[in-house]
Formats: sequence, structure tokens, C-alpha cells
Amino acid sequence: MIFFWYERESSEGREYRLVDAAEAINKEAFNHQHFASTLGQVLAREIDPYNLPITEVDMDLDVEKSIIQSLDFTAFGKRFSFHLVSGVCQEKGAISKSWSISPDGKKAAFVRDCNLWLRDTVSGKERALTDDGEDEFVYGIAGSAWGHLMGSEAQACWSDDSKRIFTVQRDTRLVKNLPVIHHVPRDGSLRPILKNYKIAYPGDEHTETLRLVCIEVETGKQQQANYPQIPVTRNSFGFFTSKLGWWSTDNRCAYFVDMERDYRAVRVMEFDTDTGDTRTLFEETSETHINLMLNQDELPTFMPMPETNELLWFSERSGWAHLYLYDLETGKLKNSVTQGDWLIRHVVKVDIERREVFVQTAGRYPNRDPYYRDLCRVNLDTGDLTELVSGDYEVHVIMQTEMNTASLVMNVNADIANACGVSSRGNFAVVTKSRADTIPTSFLIDRDGNHVLELEVADVSGLPAGWHWPEPVKLLAADGETDIYGLVYRPSDFSKENSYPIISHVFNTPELPWVPKGSFTNGSFAFGWPYLDAAALAELGFIVVQIDGRGTPFRNKSFCDESYGWLESVSNLDDHVAGIKQLAERYSCLDLERVGITTHNTGGSGGIQGLLQHPDFYKVSVNMIPHDSRLMPASMWGEKYEGLDGPKTDGLYPEMLVDKLQGKLLLIGGMLDTTCPPTIIFRLVEALQKANKDFDLLLMPNLGHTPSSYAVRRSWDYLVRNLLNFEPPRDFKLTTFADG
Repeated sequence: MIFFWYERESSEGREYRLVDAAEAINKEAFNHQHFASTLGQVLAREIDPYNLPITEVDMDLDVEKSIIQSLDFTAFGKRFSFHLVSGVCQEKGAISKSWSISPDGKKAAFVRDCNLWLRDTVSGKERALTDDGEDEFVYGIAGSAWGHLMGSEAQACWSDDSKRIFTVQRDTRLVKNLPVIHHVPRDGSLRPILKNYKIAYPGDEHTETLRLVCIEVETGKQQQANYPQIPVTRNSFGFFTSKLGWWSTDNRCAYFVDMERDYRAVRVMEFDTDTGDTRTLFEETSETHINLMLNQDELPTFMPMPETNELLWFSERSGWAHLYLYDLETGKLKNSVTQGDWLIRHVVKVDIERREVFVQTAGRYPNRDPYYRDLCRVNLDTGDLTELVSGDYEVHVIMQTEMNTASLVMNVNADIANACGVSSRGNFAVVTKSRADTIPTSFLIDRDGNHVLELEVADVSGLPAGWHWPEPVKLLAADGETDIYGLVYRPSDFSKENSYPIISHVFNTPELPWVPKGSFTNGSFAFGWPYLDAAALAELGFIVVQIDGRGTPFRNKSFCDESYGWLESVSNLDDHVAGIKQLAERYSCLDLERVGITTHNTGGSGGIQGLLQHPDFYKVSVNMIPHDSRLMPASMWGEKYEGLDGPKTDGLYPEMLVDKLQGKLLLIGGMLDTTCPPTIIFRLVEALQKANKDFDLLLMPNLGHTPSSYAVRRSWDYLVRNLLNFEPPRDFKLTTFADG
């Protein structure tokens, strides 16, 4: 018997559902009324049964009776256990998100005062495991190359016998300071406060590095790896969260992945934790940059397989993203698991017993949008591929590797952090099918792709009257040869008889594509942010266009490498101009005399670059959080995409092109941004005033590297005022997730 549960959200509220996959039965997971009543008594407050205030839910199933017998959950900052049969609900000791729990469950590693500590999970006793940590040489934490930490989980990898910990000590001692001034201190004081962040820029001699070490839990004895400290090339999720280090089953050998600072070489290393000796198992090099995953905002796609002493490796060495099977005893390549002029997007699950891997592929069909994902299973030894779900649409499957930075920033997805859309034995899978212009549907399939049960169809009753679904479009790049893809959004009151100004909705980054492939929250990063923001912008009276131009990922390696060496060329703006002109030929309602460009919700340099590179085409721009590769973290951005020697082009930065400014420009930035510091804006301001150019500026003293509702509202007003020639309502207060 195979069961799974999920949370259903509708206009009536939230409820938990339990599915018997073998019997194709979908029912309420437990009595929500009874649960709410009991929890309400314990907490002495009224609880809405279909809006339960619980997170981090674990359910224990009585398999014989096919019922949930108990739940563990967090509510109002406390951890509870509720036995559904007896009706007993009691508070229990909380497990901190910052703990790394040992395999035997008896110990937890955590970071305190720059050192690694141990806690006995039964007695609660704590002791320091290290004592030489210091402020700029800290044990067990994630990198901070963006200037701040996201996520608090201790970076400590336990051996299977729970006797050793493989960990890191983050070293920022020689990294230069980035000063940030708090002009309006949150404590209410008047005097500005200076705070320094350790951030290395391209060309700096020293960047943030990690010392690799194994610690005996019982004695505290350390064994450092006989290997140089490695650069931080993964930040948000940490070294071990990103699977860059793991143990073999003998509890002596550990493995780690060392990516060089400029991402042009990567090595898989063996670490003898008894002696400290290290051995290179294999190395990969590239003339440009190496990716461990196509979407750099997610976890790496490769998969360690310690049970068989193998590694399922992800590489674009052939020009396409594919999987390769390595023997970790010899370091030799056993076979290419996948190959061809198409790519692997994700590894969903590895089935060791059946010697197969469930993957999401893209680009296998020449007449289909190459970004659409499917679900397949592939034999690890023969490469035989079985297609399970595929079509002219986006297929989404929950997997751990798709957890992204936004999940940390927005503190969501806590309940699916360890979830997988494929069942433990690989006999069933849950998938969601949608396209940008269709209603999402979630359903259950068996291991051969046969439809078992429809689970949910998205409720779209709340859409505006007259809602127009975004239109997927295929266009030609400015080179007249390369196919590019985009979306066109129209307002709900759209009439083809009218003429509409156009908004080019851009996010020019080499890390991830921008155009959503599924509708709403499906198939785009940050939980549908690009889709929902563009749709809202269209409702103001614009035709909104999104395009993934050359130099972005999720295609073949050469397509992405178009922008290597010059970050300002990412998602080539020539392609955006060419694409919009093609759309204007198709649809007479598009007014090419009123074209704006905006990065108001994400950042990038596309907004101002549009005005400066194409002054006769773009008339208005809102550029929030402008980028400048010289002033962004070295090993996380500039050096990866431009190399250690900097830009390899005669192109110029925006501040060098300001004499070309003709249109209306609004720059928006946060004074506390460490990722794209206000220095970037100030350099632009200095150049603009020297060139005697008019522009508008909005700086917010307590805003960091995020949008804000106020900034979005001001950007909307700017576009409405200057493209629609309409005065927006005064004092309108916009409320978005950014207010949370």
C-alpha cells in the first residue's frame, strides 16, 4: 500500500487530503473539526478548522486501517503532537530548524558563538564540539558571499554511524569590507549607523573560502582535509545542503566537490577522514563556466549514490545538459546515462534497486517549446528512456533540488522540504500539468505513465471578469536565425480595436530564465512572481511582453554562452526589440511609439540598458536594483560569467552611455542592499548629472535586495503617467507579499 498526503487550498479554506495510490482513493486526511476543537482547547483560543494555523506537519499513518493516527506540527511557535484516535494533544520539545540531526536521532549539531555545538536530543545537555571559532572564521555555517546568510541549518554532515561530522569553517578574515550606512536606524536613534559586510568583488585577491574538516564526536578530535581551502560558490543553501559534501558507507571516506572561483574547473575529491589525505577522482574543465544545475537559484542536479559507491554527475560537456555515471572507487566514467541534442532539467529520484532514475527532460521534440519539461525514467546502465508524461505543456513534479532562494526569503515550502513527487519505490508519481494559457491540473500516474487519479484542478473563479490568458509566442532573435520564446499579456478589458502601449517586462540574468511556462505559480521561479506581476501590470492598460533572449539558460550550452564575458548582454536586448517589432506586425493594436521597459520587481540592468542601447525604441524605463558586474560578489556573479580577467568585450557600462539617454528614467534602489549596493545607482547618478540629463530617483533607506509594495506602486504610477498619459489615483496603497 502506498499513501501520500497534501494540503489543498481553496476559496473555502485549507484542508489536508490523504490519497491511497493503489486504490485510487482521495479523502480528507483527518477530522478537521475535531482537530481544531482539541487544539483550541489546548491553546485556549478559537481555531478555524479549515484554516489550521499549523506548519512543518508530519503525519503518522496506520497502514492497516488506512487512517492518519497522529500528527506532529508547529503552531504559534511551539511544537505539538496530536494523537487522533485518543484525542490527546500535547506540547513536545521543538526541533530547531538550525539543528543537523544525527542518523541515530540522539544528537544534534548546531552553531553557537562561532563554534559547532552538540545537543543530546533526549537529555537536552549541550557541549561545545569546537572552541577555536571566531567572528570571521566560523564553524558550520553557510557562505555569505552575497553579504548575508539565508537559512540557518548547521552545515554539518553526519557519518552513518553518528560518530563523525564532516563540516566546514567559513573564512572571511582577508575579505575586504563593504560599508553600508543605516541612515534611518530601526532602533529610532538619529545618528546614522555604519555596518560592514565581508564581500569580495571581481579582481580582489581574497574571497570567502571554506576549510574542510572532520570531527570525532566523542573526543572532538579534528582531521583537516589536506587540501587548500575552497571558494564559496554556493551561498544560500550552504555547502552540505547543496550536496557538495557527503559520506561513503564505510564511515571513513568522505567526498566533496570543489568548484574553482571562476567556475571553469570542478573537481570531485575523496577525503580520508582518518589521515586527511585527499585524492582527485575526476576533474572537468570549460572555456566558459561550468554549471552543476541549469537554474543557479536551485540545488545542484547531480546525485551521490553512496549505497553503490557511485555518483550520478550532471554536465554540459557535450553542449547539452546530461547525466553521467561515475565509479567513486576508481573515479572512472562508467557510462553516459543520457545523451542527445536535448537536455536534463532535473533529477527527481534515483531508484537504486531498479537501477533507474526519474528525470525531467526538455527539448526532445523539435516542434515543441524547448523549455517545456516532461517526466521520464531512465535506466542507469543502458540509458533506455521511458516517457511517462509529456506534451505541449509544462510538467511540474515536486523535488528537493527545486527548492530555491525565494523559499528561504519568503519562508515557504517548509512542509515540502523533504518531499518528492515520485513514491519511495518508484511505482507512482504526482504531477501538475499546465501551460501559461491553461488551468493547472494535478494527477496521479503509475510507473508506466498511466493515469490513475485526478487530484485537483485549480480554481480560477477569482480571476478578473474578461480575463485573457497570456499568449505563448515563438519569435526570431535579432540574428534572424535563432528561435526565441515569450509571453504576451493583455488586460481583461482588451479590445483589438484599441491601441495599447507596450511594456517590455525583463530580468536580464544568466542564472535563470524569465518567461513562465506554466500558469500562475507553475513553471516559473519565485512561486509565479514573473507571471503574476506581469499579469497585474497588464491590468493597468498595457500589453506586457516577456522574452528569453540569447545568453540565458535552459537551452543548449552555446545559447547560454552567448552572454559569457559580458553580463550586460544577457537576454540580448536586441532580441527583445526584434521580438516586439514582430509582434507589432502580427497585432495592429500594439503601439510601437509607446514602448516602455521595466525591471521594477526583480532588478537587473535591462531597464536602463534598454533606454541607452535603443533610445529610439524605448521611451520610458523603470529600473529597480540595477546590476553592475564590477560591484557584485566575485565568486557568485562577476567572475563566473565574465572570467577572472573581467569583461571580454568592447561594450560599455550604463554610466558610460548616459549621453544617449532620451526617454524618461526612474531608478529605484535600497540603501541597505549588499548584493547590488547603492554605489551602483550613485555611479549612474553622478554620470547622469555630469551629462546634464534629467531622470527620476527613488532611494529607500531601509530597503535591501528586495522589492517593496511602495516601490512597485511608484513604478506602476510612473509607467501609467508616462505611457498611458493618465494620472494615477493619489495615495493608493498597494499591498503585496513584500509587506509580510
